[in-house]
Amino acid sequence: MKNKKEIVISPTRLVTILIVFLILVTAGFVLAPRIPTFFVQKSTGLTAEAAARAGVEAFLSVDAKAGKNAWTSKICDASTPTGCKLAEKVYASMVWPSIQAQGLRFSCKTVSASQVQLTTADTANELWELKAVCKNLDTGETNNNVTRAIVSGSANAGWKFERILFNEEAQK
Repeated sequence: MKNKKEIVISPTRLVTILIVFLILVTAGFVLAPRIPTFFVQKSTGLTAEAAARAGVEAFLSVDAKAGKNAWTSKICDASTPTGCKLAEKVYASMVWPSIQAQGLRFSCKTVSASQVQLTTADTANELWELKAVCKNLDTGETNNNVTRAIVSGSANAGWKFERILFNEEAQK
């Protein structure tokens, strides 16, 4: 005689099994797309272009009413520690008196960026040329300008704005 075993599944047990199954399927759909990101190293910061754009926009966007500290703070947020020191100690004393005297208020956005010089083996800097449109917040007038910016960093660690390259420096 054959030994027959019957498996009896009660309705409550069936419902419990279905709920557990649905939870596992849902978790699979949520986690499956993220699995490749666990194995890929992500950049921890900005791209070189984004860093150049952020730095130039912060440098060119001035507001005499907001004050020098607000301006240097915006630059420091986008900059390396060296770039921040330059903004606070050099640029602020060199540029801010004329901004304050003229009561300038500009909001600038970069419209294009092109890389001028690549990173070399001995340096982690890149030179970018950016075209920006600046709007006078008092009159509404706009003007265009071209600015060169140096960014510092690497593809893995991310990039930060270092400083503006002035025309006098570029001509040397």
